[in-house]
Amino acid sequence: MGPESVLTRRALLSGGTFFGLTGLLAACGQQAANEAAGSTSSGAPSETAVATDASSASATPSPVITRGYSGGSKAPDGEYRKADEYGPAQNVPLPKARPQQYPETFAGLREMMRDWIKARNYGIQTGDMQYVRPYMLDTFKSDIEFLNSIEKLYKEGGWVIEGTSEYQAESDLMYDEEAKEYWVLTRRLWTYGLYIHPNGKMRKRTNTGNENETFMFRYRYKDGYWYLSEYRSNEELRKEGLIK
Repeated sequence: MGPESVLTRRALLSGGTFFGLTGLLAACGQQAANEAAGSTSSGAPSETAVATDASSASATPSPVITRGYSGGSKAPDGEYRKADEYGPAQNVPLPKARPQQYPETFAGLREMMRDWIKARNYGIQTGDMQYVRPYMLDTFKSDIEFLNSIEKLYKEGGWVIEGTSEYQAESDLMYDEEAKEYWVLTRRLWTYGLYIHPNGKMRKRTNTGNENETFMFRYRYKDGYWYLSEYRSNEELRKEGLIK
């Protein structure tokens, strides 16, 4: 089904606004306070495309860290255990093995986005990016670069505490006739991320406001599959008059 069969006007059916909010606003608590006590601003991956002004970091020397088990012990099979200062998350639920075919509608896009969010958050918690990569075209550069840096962090013996995100649609699904792409204004929802390196260096990034959190996510639809194509920054959106 091509765009001509589903697009009778520039704005498509909204059909609801949420892409996925399964892990929204996880509490930082005492664990976060303990983790932040030894953080440093150097050497950690950063989500510069999606969190710059809204992030903060502190610097204090830390000892070399040996990665062990979160919670201080190996979790029983099937028991999900979040990452902490002792080690990465355990038994993270697997995302879908591969992208699914969904209809060329906003409802179909939302289903793909839920799958992508789960695959992306799985990769951030495990360093395994094989499930998230097929959703993104090469033009989705900034997030691909960020996920590559997380993968490298895990391979070097580091890990991430929290750091996952959810995404919320802020507009109807729109179609760009010239580019043959769809787009949706999208808000990223997150709390904090602590990136731990095996040499003891850490960096904590905290969401302190709404700056740099709304983007234009662009998509292509081909052969029954939705693909993430590109996203544009707040500055670009303001120039185009899409946000204030």
